[in-house]
Amino acid sequence: MCTVRRWVLKDYNIVIKRKYRAVKRVGRVTFWEFVQYLIDPQTPRPFNIHWQPFHETCYPCYIHYDFIGHYETLAEDSSYVINKLGFKSIRFPSKNVFFQSHRHVAKMFANLNESEIQRLFEIYRLDFALFGYSDNMSQFIL
Repeated sequence: MCTVRRWVLKDYNIVIKRKYRAVKRVGRVTFWEFVQYLIDPQTPRPFNIHWQPFHETCYPCYIHYDFIGHYETLAEDSSYVINKLGFKSIRFPSKNVFFQSHRHVAKMFANLNESEIQRLFEIYRLDFALFGYSDNMSQFIL
């Protein structure tokens, strides 16, 4: 891992654990702690580029994209792009990747209450709309 990236993540790790963890500040930041950081109105904006809303980084109104893929259709989307580029013999990835990650996402969101999910959604609402995702938050609640 790049030294600069490790330093940046370590810096956020310390800040988040100090603010959202009462005791035992060892170990990785949990998903719940990270969401608390994101939804906290006192968290500096704009966010770090890694979790900044995508519409703030990709300029969808200024760049004419000719393809937008979705993680849920990654196998089909990647096949389409690979074929368009003329690489007929390359296959990527297996179709069960989405199903495994969908279960993982549901498990992570199970640690959040409805209010936390709604506040997180408000941050990324425009991204959901721009990329064709539903605003039905029940998909994140087990």
